[in-house]
Amino acid sequence: MDISPQHAQHIVDEMKRSIHRDMNIMNCQGIIIASTNPSRCGQLHQGASQLIAQGLRQKTVWQDDPAQGVQAGINLPIVIAGELAGVIGITGAPEEVGIFGEIIKRMTEILLENLRQQEQADLLAQARNLFVETWLFDESVDWTQLELRGRLLGLDIAAPYTVVILQTAPRPSPAATSPQELGEFQSGLILRRIRNLLPPAPGHCCAVIRDRILVLLPDSSRQESHRLTWQLCQEIESCWGDRVSGGISSASRSPADIRRCYREAQTASTVAAQAPRSQVLFYDKASLDFLTQSIPRPVLQDLRELIFAQCGEEQAEFCRTVRLYFACDGNIQRCADACFLHRNTFQYRMNRLREKTGYDLRRPRDAVLLYLAVCGD
Repeated sequence: MDISPQHAQHIVDEMKRSIHRDMNIMNCQGIIIASTNPSRCGQLHQGASQLIAQGLRQKTVWQDDPAQGVQAGINLPIVIAGELAGVIGITGAPEEVGIFGEIIKRMTEILLENLRQQEQADLLAQARNLFVETWLFDESVDWTQLELRGRLLGLDIAAPYTVVILQTAPRPSPAATSPQELGEFQSGLILRRIRNLLPPAPGHCCAVIRDRILVLLPDSSRQESHRLTWQLCQEIESCWGDRVSGGISSASRSPADIRRCYREAQTASTVAAQAPRSQVLFYDKASLDFLTQSIPRPVLQDLRELIFAQCGEEQAEFCRTVRLYFACDGNIQRCADACFLHRNTFQYRMNRLREKTGYDLRRPRDAVLLYLAVCGD
């Protein structure tokens, strides 16, 4: 394992705050890559060089030798996964710094091992992220090759998957999201916390896809999908600070069917995000309201202007008529009773709407367009 100079510098800085001694970390060539004395970085460390060459368990330097650039202290090998990764040196009288030398060595190894494991996890997550994007969007995908790649990454694309998409509530403007917040979101900190909540069984996956968090749940029951999605929403809210909602698809029936599931989850999450508080929504709980909310607002506004272009001041009354008609499930008598009118009077309003717009509430195709134009705001 090659020790990152940035990681090494962070370690020596933190250790000095604890033991108040100068420290150096050297790579496997004995070159100082991090030091509490920055001027020493890049120099060959004599003690580390000898320790590495002779395979010593410890190299003690008892006296300073300014002519050789040598300072008294102890040097200990850093071993990660059974292999030499570098050397840590603690400056000071050996009889003093030797007391906590082994402790500092072990703490350094633990920190570097954790960093190594995190880097491996991040590399696996990046590979899975690219794989999922190919699975969802590549039009010329070779499904046989994709299945083989998936198995190497712990994903069986032939298994039934439920797609979950999580997103924050819409912000007033793009400027409302600071670069720092976006950096935190994209950095993977939230994804790491999500992975810790996913069941240990193989096949679970989470990734950032098109600025939304996508979670794949293999062989997940409806109840378990809802419970886990709600838990993830709460976890992200605790990190992100904004309201988070989730959309859940039905289960996929084949590898290619995951794309339908993605669209379902995307639609459900978009609708869920419009609610005044966090919610988790299944796509199959669809209704006319559900579908209406999934259509972009500008499209509905254009439809409204097109339908009522010739209506002038009558538009407000026509809109009330359409809303009442749907609220009463198309029962004209109930509509008339609700606004204290004779049945024929309400029918006259419906006829007047047809004359001015060309759309008839009695025709299902026209009724749907009128509903979208009136009730889509």
